Amino acid sequence: MNRPRRSVQTREALIEAGIEHLSVHGYHGTGIKQILDEVNVPKGSFYNFFASKEAFVAELIGHYSEDLLGQLNEFMTGPGKDLTPVEQLRAIYLYSLERYASNGFKKSCLVGSMASEISSESEMCRIELEASMKKWLKFFSEVFAKGQKQGLFREDMSANEIAALYWAAWEGALIKMKMSANTQPVKRIMELMISTLLKK
Repeated sequence: MNRPRRSVQTREALIEAGIEHLSVHGYHGTGIKQILDEVNVPKGSFYNFFASKEAFVAELIGHYSEDLLGQLNEFMTGPGKDLTPVEQLRAIYLYSLERYASNGFKKSCLVGSMASEISSESEMCRIELEASMKKWLKFFSEVFAKGQKQGLFREDMSANEIAALYWAAWEGALIKMKMSANTQPVKRIMELMISTLLKK
């Protein structure tokens, strides 16, 4: 009677270990054996859950994206509820930087790193990456749209355009952060981006 539950737990453990390894070592630097050894799962059992490494990574991307989106929405309805859109954006990026710094800058945004590494190699992963990006851009577009209604952000660009620009700056800043192992350059970039987007 406990087998289904163990199967669910094993699958979740594989997903968690997979996200951890890919966030640190990337797609080509991560072998399935590393993950299996960590979770103590035989190779044959892995293929009971996932058809291939590619299918596994595609699911990891979706899982990572949904988890992050859930955290963002939880913040918006909780601690960030009474903040202005500008304050919400600042709190979100500062919290993210704290997490990156806490693990010695070894991890990066899984979606960003996978997009640069394998989106041209795997159609399955590219589709999942694109779907994740659309969801995140929708989230930030809603933040900017709210800010525009409050007269905080410039109105010569649509909320969707602003969100796309903001997200591009964020992903680029994360690359600089990994190279420098320092959050200060990212803070400067993001503060410059926010000030550029404010209504003059």
